[in-house]
Amino acid sequence: MNAQNDSATTFPISFDGRSHIAMTVLGAGPQSSRVKVSSSTIDIHMGWAFQATIPREDVAYARPLNRGELRGPFRLSVLRGVNYWRGTALVNGAGTGLVEIMLNRPKWVRLGPLPAPMRRLIVSAEDQSGLVAALNPSTPRSPGSGDPSL
Repeated sequence: MNAQNDSATTFPISFDGRSHIAMTVLGAGPQSSRVKVSSSTIDIHMGWAFQATIPREDVAYARPLNRGELRGPFRLSVLRGVNYWRGTALVNGAGTGLVEIMLNRPKWVRLGPLPAPMRRLIVSAEDQSGLVAALNPSTPRSPGSGDPSL
């Protein structure tokens, strides 16, 4: 996690070894993939493949998600990159550190060049508990969550 300024914190999207290489070649690797949380918005990018800006007030909740909780085509453990199904976007470079972000109402996002309505986002984060805490300010951070004060 890197503090960009006083009002925004950046959480890198996590990548495993194989997806790190493949996604970098495709222009959507770690250097261009992040979740940036400010006091007013959440900006999510995975290179050219996914872009979204979500007003903070549109977030109903965020929570850690285990891979076993995934449903439908997202249950495939090999899925990496940007995947979309019925209003849910899976934006991940790894099958671990998943965070579910549920919105109060659908938000239009960019899946590559295409717009799509999204109500639920699942993203893989290097700092899963830190991202959940940043999106749910009343959620206590666990030790080792990337906060140097703990």
